[in-house]
Amino acid sequence: MKDLHFLNDEHFNAFLTNTKYLASGSEGECYKLVDNTVLKYLNGPCYEEKSKEELLQFKNIAIPNFIFVKNLVYIRDRIVGVLMQYVVGKSVYNGLQQIKILNLIKAFDDLIKATKNLSEQGIRVDDTATSNMIYNKNRFYLIDTINYKKESNPSQIFKSNMHDLSLNLYESILNREILQFMKTIPEIKDFNLDSNLLINPSYVLNVLLNKLNEYFGYEIKNIKEASKKLNKC
Repeated sequence: MKDLHFLNDEHFNAFLTNTKYLASGSEGECYKLVDNTVLKYLNGPCYEEKSKEELLQFKNIAIPNFIFVKNLVYIRDRIVGVLMQYVVGKSVYNGLQQIKILNLIKAFDDLIKATKNLSEQGIRVDDTATSNMIYNKNRFYLIDTINYKKESNPSQIFKSNMHDLSLNLYESILNREILQFMKTIPEIKDFNLDSNLLINPSYVLNVLLNKLNEYFGYEIKNIKEASKKLNKC
């Protein structure tokens, strides 16, 4: 992956017409390039004051779960976009209730380790909306990391990072029937309020799965199946 340089706006726009449009938001538009790279065209006001150093500050962080900016896009000397790795997978925004609970537990185990690594380097996550998360092969990916920040007190960052990540991921995993069922389980009934539970979502899902299996008398595969069964009870 290398920086991309364009002579003018027309040159840049002509290039974009030959790429695959992915999505857009308040801060930019994303396009997939032929080498499995994502080009994010930055058109939000918050990027106008960001320097090259700020955009590339996490370029050398090698944690697969967190997709950081690797290179920049220029029109002459002006930065107009960033380049990142393209990630294949299911958008967390669309829900994860059909994913096997055992696989979600593996993904949370992996995310906890990755977030500890990130936090030990003093990096604070930002904008953990489900639209910025991808799930694939027992792993969660965070794909919009431009506004992540470096903080001076890494000892407190892990709890804050996992708190934000867990709460947003729960939105795509747990539905009304499951939330009601969880209220009957003393160990995890306060999962969204207890800081110790929020930094250990693997434990929460393990307890939930065991209680569901015990309640129905057989192994439950996913949240969707459990919800249907609970509706019939």
